[in-house]
Amino acid sequence: MLDQVKKFVNESFNQGNNEKSMAHFEQAVYWLKILKPDADEPMQIAAYAHDIGRAFRKTNTAETFKDKEFNDPHVLAEHGETGARIISEFLKNEGYNKEAISRIYNMVRYHEEGGDVESDLIKDADSLSYLEVNAPKFVEKLVKPLGKEKIKRKIDWMYNRISSMKAKELAKLYYNKAIKLLENS
Repeated sequence: MLDQVKKFVNESFNQGNNEKSMAHFEQAVYWLKILKPDADEPMQIAAYAHDIGRAFRKTNTAETFKDKEFNDPHVLAEHGETGARIISEFLKNEGYNKEAISRIYNMVRYHEEGGDVESDLIKDADSLSYLEVNAPKFVEKLVKPLGKEKIKRKIDWMYNRISSMKAKELAKLYYNKAIKLLENS
């Protein structure tokens, strides 16, 4: 099912000339496997599809966060709930296992704040991938419309929310690179 999910996610993001890079999703799965080498298919699906709700968001990042923080609790809750609903509906329509869908729903729903072992793993993999793949893009594309301080708060938050010491150690290099890039922008 992972291949069908990848196709669905990729096609969803490519509608309407959305330029979202799939590298973030691939790296989220990569980091999940580093943190938990025996991560099963539902966990890998959640890691790849965790941001699916953004494919259906009406505004781009700069417009969405002009007057809000990236870690605004209402935005995060809506993002998690929307993504969980979208991927669960897709999997249900594909006839995927109901118990696995329930786990995926929970992981995607809570990937921003964590709260249980599986959601924490997706959160940590997401943070690692963000710091590696997306933080440089945020610096390049969003400093001008949103300001350095807001981007720094996003980078700091993505690093500081990591729960696992292993993930925190792995993320430190990417965090430091992102901060240096931001300082030099």
